[in-house]
Amino acid sequence: MIQIGIEHEFVFKDNKGNYIDFETADCSVFQKMANDFPYSEGNDAVFECKSLEKRPKRCYVEGFERYNLSGEVTKTIPKGLEIRTLPHENADDVINDFVESYTYTMKIANKFGFSPLLTSMHPFKTAVVMKESFNDTEIALRTEEQLAVATNALLWHGLHVNVSMSHLSREEMTDLVQKVNYYTPYIIPFSFSSPFYSGRAFEGLSCRAYLKAKTRKTVELQNRNGVDVLEFRGYDSCGDAALLKSLILLFKGLLLDETLKKRAVFQDPEMLERCALKGFEDETIRQETLYILQAVKNTMKEEKNTWEYLQKMLLANDSYAARMKQDYQKTGDIMQCISNRYCYGVQ
Repeated sequence: MIQIGIEHEFVFKDNKGNYIDFETADCSVFQKMANDFPYSEGNDAVFECKSLEKRPKRCYVEGFERYNLSGEVTKTIPKGLEIRTLPHENADDVINDFVESYTYTMKIANKFGFSPLLTSMHPFKTAVVMKESFNDTEIALRTEEQLAVATNALLWHGLHVNVSMSHLSREEMTDLVQKVNYYTPYIIPFSFSSPFYSGRAFEGLSCRAYLKAKTRKTVELQNRNGVDVLEFRGYDSCGDAALLKSLILLFKGLLLDETLKKRAVFQDPEMLERCALKGFEDETIRQETLYILQAVKNTMKEEKNTWEYLQKMLLANDSYAARMKQDYQKTGDIMQCISNRYCYGVQ
């Protein structure tokens, strides 16, 4: 049996149009928003508590947790809010779960004067400087590399897809990790939504994918409560339900397919950078993705509309990033280009 859940991070602007980030966010305000989100039955069996949660919820403050000398979490430096779903057997149930939480979350955010921004990388800042230096406990809890990754993560935002397959052994799941390592550069361009960097247009379509290519694994096999879960974090943030469902099904189809034989022990940073710059304009990437679409189409014939939708995007090299860059050429206003992009319901 295959089960799929997702996690999606959201960043916001305030009612004055200011980008809210780790330097400008009020920790207490974000914690109040998370506190206002209801607890749902079934959460405890699947989720761990995040930040200052008493019980795990499907929406929580996402950011960098700060600890006191006793090792207790005192606050979370927010980059935004994260929505997570329970694991489900089909994509429609994942979408319904997600949209329900999204709608509730955005109603809460609106009460605080916040609205979501569609971006997968901070479009203005390129580095994180903590206002408070790390104490001895915080340094002991993480290696220097882990601290750097956790700190830099305040700059990027995205969609994670979590998959468990109870009929597979750990060795078979590890093989799938190597499969995903190889094919990731050919599936992630559909999701690209981070075309701005350091206050200007990025030369490609996803500065997030480009900058993470050499520093962060796109896929990892984890053990969660005794269950092997394949976590895929290659996708950028996703703006609408149709694309979100398509991205989930594409990843599911890649895992279920038995005809795509190539594997890689490690991800290919150069190919990830190449796809982040050109997307489907790159002929090699375009042809390989067409081959993947045909394979998953044969694996999941019932999802014909999804494969046609993705093929249309591929042939046009269409993405949120491409549309944002077109708008930026007209307006020169990054905030305008990343505002009012989400189409899951209430904004």
